[in-house]
Amino acid sequence: MDSATDTEIFSEKEWNVLVNQLSLSPRQSEVIHLLLNGHSDKQVAMELDIAVPTVRTHLSRLFSRFDLQDRHELILHVVRHFRKGCRTNGNGDGCLRWLYNMTTSNSD
Repeated sequence: MDSATDTEIFSEKEWNVLVNQLSLSPRQSEVIHLLLNGHSDKQVAMELDIAVPTVRTHLSRLFSRFDLQDRHELILHVVRHFRKGCRTNGNGDGCLRWLYNMTTSNSD
């Protein structure tokens, strides 16, 4: 059986950088993280111990903030943001260098 880390799209370090770069609140981060793992609105609500309409409000605000239409676009936005950071640094190790630069510049 796979461990949770084997099924994660982003490592903890990658996710923390993305959350910072996208200026997500802790709750927005939790909602998006669960969406990335395939959770429905109802599953997100149960996991976070909030009502389904509250999940939908968080999503609606995220869609509006990033000028997106739905959860699929939100997921693509997050992945594209990550890939853009990786590509910007090129040379095959772009993601590693991007993560290093982002974590060292945030620790000052």
